[in-house]
Amino acid sequence: MTHRRIKRWGVGLVATLALTGFGLLFASERLIVAAAIPLAYVLYGTLSRVPDGEFTVTRSFETPDPTPGEEVAVTLTVENTGDSVLTDCRIIDGVPEELAVVDGAPRACVAIPPGEATELTYTVVTKRGEYDFGDPTVRLRSLAATERQTETVAVDGDETLSCANAVRDPPVQDASLRRAGTLPTDTGGSGLEFYATRQYQSGDPMNRVDWRHYAKTGEFVTVQYRQEQAIRTVLIVDARPVGRITPQPGYPTGAELCAYAGERLFDALSAAGVATSVTAVGIEQGTLDGLVGPDGLPWVDPESSGHRDSHARTLFSGLQTIAESDAETSTLADLLERRRASDGLATPAREDAGTVGEGGESATTTVAPDGGLDEQTRHLLARLPPNAQVVLCTPLVDDWPADLARSLAVRGYPLVVVSPDVTGADTVGQRIVETTRQFTLQTIERTGATTVSWDIDQPIDYALRRSLPHLLSDQ
Repeated sequence: MTHRRIKRWGVGLVATLALTGFGLLFASERLIVAAAIPLAYVLYGTLSRVPDGEFTVTRSFETPDPTPGEEVAVTLTVENTGDSVLTDCRIIDGVPEELAVVDGAPRACVAIPPGEATELTYTVVTKRGEYDFGDPTVRLRSLAATERQTETVAVDGDETLSCANAVRDPPVQDASLRRAGTLPTDTGGSGLEFYATRQYQSGDPMNRVDWRHYAKTGEFVTVQYRQEQAIRTVLIVDARPVGRITPQPGYPTGAELCAYAGERLFDALSAAGVATSVTAVGIEQGTLDGLVGPDGLPWVDPESSGHRDSHARTLFSGLQTIAESDAETSTLADLLERRRASDGLATPAREDAGTVGEGGESATTTVAPDGGLDEQTRHLLARLPPNAQVVLCTPLVDDWPADLARSLAVRGYPLVVVSPDVTGADTVGQRIVETTRQFTLQTIERTGATTVSWDIDQPIDYALRRSLPHLLSDQ
């Protein structure tokens, strides 16, 4: 607690002395009487005192376990438990610097009678992690504003806003799917579903012979079933610098949301028994505790059962840290402005930020004249197992995801794209980028891929429920 005396009425004291002096000098009763006016202000300021303040402060969060990007209302209740009227009470809540206030204000100037309370309500945008709110600061001032008392008051109720606990829990509706991890094909072989019949060949198993057909026609035929292959899911998180943009300052970046969605999908797929590999693009070598290989890709395989979960947690945690601490994190308007400066257009240019140049700017993709693939895509395709289905988490702010989708379609890889929408539609530039993003979604869908656009105003579970049926289908 600190006390401070403010010399607010110094001018009144000077005026009192001046009028009194001139009144005595010129023997003027009017001047001496007039000196009483500023003297009254001086006495008022001198005798005014800060009332004794006793408080009870309570904080509550509207949503106890929000998801990243969700807006959460915070209510701070300050009750005057003393006997004095707090005529000038100023309150400031201890909001973490990492969280942006998008509605309302965490501060107020109010008068609180004894036994009554006042409420402050404001809204913050959450990010992944745990954020501790500090104790609020209360400042009391006297009526004359010549004395003030400032103290930090202990708060009851909620103190930590956590956006990480829900990551471990896959959606209940999707975790109970009956079968996962198999992919039907268009060829005959071992399986359970009837596919076709063919003429009997020497060496065919006797239990595959259609004896009813032989009894009717006298011809031997062999029954074939639809072949099922063990499926393996490869989860790709787009963490390139070009995706580290926000719709508004203080919101999570596209890369952060992709990492969060990837972690939720990894948990849900692992809980359903699907062999899942995890990788990310846009990560420099030497980061993530050595998980990044010589090809620039961190890779966590299901075969490394002893360390898979710990490596996956290290990867996702590192992706969040990189996306949050990147010095080049910017809004969508900044991205559009940079592109205008680079090519004179108001539409997104084709970029690939897999490698980072000076100042953190993304380097431009060098595409071969014959339509060859960029180095980053070649490394990804070289890593993919032949029986994999691919899940790509990307904000879709450039053309690289569409190029990757075409390359995967040519090679027969099923693809599901989960994309957080970080464009918004408030400004002309945001609407332009949103239109370009829709074109990119349509281009990816024309390759046969499944796309799931996630509105960040809704919880991630909405996107999970839409994407998981394509990955965990009951055949």
